[in-house]
Amino acid sequence: MAYGTRRPGLRLLAVHAHPDDESSKGAAAMAHYAAEGVEVLVAICTDGSRGAILNPAADLPENRRDIRAARSMEVANACRILGVKHQFLGFTDSGLPKSGEAELLADCFARQTTADAAAPLVRLIRTMRPHVVITYDESGGYPHPDHVMCHKISVTAFNAAGDPAEYPSDGPPWQPAKLYYHAGFHRARFLALHEEMQRCQEARKAHAHMAEHW
Repeated sequence: MAYGTRRPGLRLLAVHAHPDDESSKGAAAMAHYAAEGVEVLVAICTDGSRGAILNPAADLPENRRDIRAARSMEVANACRILGVKHQFLGFTDSGLPKSGEAELLADCFARQTTADAAAPLVRLIRTMRPHVVITYDESGGYPHPDHVMCHKISVTAFNAAGDPAEYPSDGPPWQPAKLYYHAGFHRARFLALHEEMQRCQEARKAHAHMAEHW
């Protein structure tokens, strides 16, 4: 498979809400840049512990017993296929309550203050020193509370990471050059991504609990 100009020394950070989002949102772009020599890291905000098992083939006792561990293994396999690294930020999945269900758990990601939840991402940006950060737009891509919060902390961390007065105990400042959102359904974008779509599909297959739903 042919690629364009090699890009060693460049770094890209993709911020996602859950394990499996990396394989359904921007996966082809990440694989493309990784193949060109860019260091790509996926920051995953939550542990995926409140996700549903939508694939009957993966609806096994061990997965129901510890879906957090199952999804952690799945995302490791997916990122290996894409050729990228990943790191969890340590928050609890908020789930997606249906009408009539109880409110979000008190300790979940979406219930944190934006300032507090942005702290581990600021630390990661200052450690990794990415040139570009990618995340969701203000809608979260769809109205899941974790996706909306992912957008909020990404913007906050992007703006704060280069300011030595912000989060002074979280490492020396580093300002990424650009912040992009997953958006734009136009022909040029899909032509650019087409070459990597097969690898994207293979990465998605690594998430057994979602495979049939996808």
